[in-house]
Amino acid sequence: MDKGKRDNQTEMAIMTAAGKVFTRKGLAGARMEDIAKEAGINRALLHYYFRSKEKMFDIIFQQRIREFFGGLAKIIFSEIPLAEKIRSIVEHDITLITQNPDLPLFVMQEIAQRPERLVEHAERAGAKPGELLKFFSKQVNEEIKQGRIRPIEPVQLLINIMSMAIYPFVAKPMIMIMKQIDQKGFDKIMNTRKVEVSEFILQALKP
Repeated sequence: MDKGKRDNQTEMAIMTAAGKVFTRKGLAGARMEDIAKEAGINRALLHYYFRSKEKMFDIIFQQRIREFFGGLAKIIFSEIPLAEKIRSIVEHDITLITQNPDLPLFVMQEIAQRPERLVEHAERAGAKPGELLKFFSKQVNEEIKQGRIRPIEPVQLLINIMSMAIYPFVAKPMIMIMKQIDQKGFDKIMNTRKVEVSEFILQALKP
C-alpha cells in the first residue's frame, strides 16, 4: 500500500472520528485527545493532519451543509412537477441522513450556537434559504391556483416534508427501543418511509 493511500485513509478516519466526537460533545466540549482516541491514533499524528479542532469542525460542518443544501437546491430549483419534487426531497433527505446518521444532531448543536453559519454555508452551496423558499412557494401557489392541491402555506408544506423525513433520525434511539430493533431494522424502516412520507403528504394535499 503506497504512502498516499495510507495518508488518505488516515485523514478519512480522523474526519469520521471527529464527526462522532463533535456530535456527542459539540465544538466547545470536544478535545483533540478525544478525537485521537476515537480515531485510534496518537495526538502527535492528529496534529500532523490538523492543527486545531476548529479547523476540523469547520471542514466537517461545511461539507455536511453543502451536501444537504446542495442536493436540496438542485431538486427545488428544478422544473419537475410538484409531486415528483416532493418525492425527490424525501428521498434526498432520508438517503443522505442514512449515510450520515450524525448529521441532524451535529448541525442542530452548531446552529444553536451560531445560526448564521448555517446560512453562510448554505449560500456557498448555491442554496440561499430565502431563494429556495421563494421558488418553492411560486410552484406551490400555482398548483393551488390551478386547483390541483388544496390551499396550504408553502412554508408549512416544506416544513412538513422535511420534518417527517428528518425527525425519525433524531428520535432514533427511542424508535429502536420501542420497536426492539437493531441498526439494520431501523434502516429498513427508513427505506420504507421514503414512500410512506411522500404518499402521506400527497394524499393530504388533494383538494
